[in-house]
Amino acid sequence: MEQLTIIEKDGANYHLYELEGSLNAYTLGEFQNTLYDAVRKNNIVLDMSKLVELDPAGIGFLMAAFNDSEEKGNRLYFMSVSNEAEKAISATGFKSLFNIINSVTEVA
Repeated sequence: MEQLTIIEKDGANYHLYELEGSLNAYTLGEFQNTLYDAVRKNNIVLDMSKLVELDPAGIGFLMAAFNDSEEKGNRLYFMSVSNEAEKAISATGFKSLFNIINSVTEVA
């Protein structure tokens, strides 16, 4: 089973989480509550460049967090999406709805 490592950083108008490893049903754990709370308070950037797995549970979690952020008038950004994460996001059919960026300078 893979692990999920999360590094947090603050920006001017966003909070950044660097994700490394697998985002799946086994690794969501505490990050689920952390992200749900964070998207209600601020713009959030998820650096997904080092994700090696994103399973359906992870996608569902991200979609719920995305919806929560939109309801509160904030934005959830997916930055530097890895190939594996890109495949999973594309498979949803909703890729065009997500805020996908290449750099934190694109945060509105």
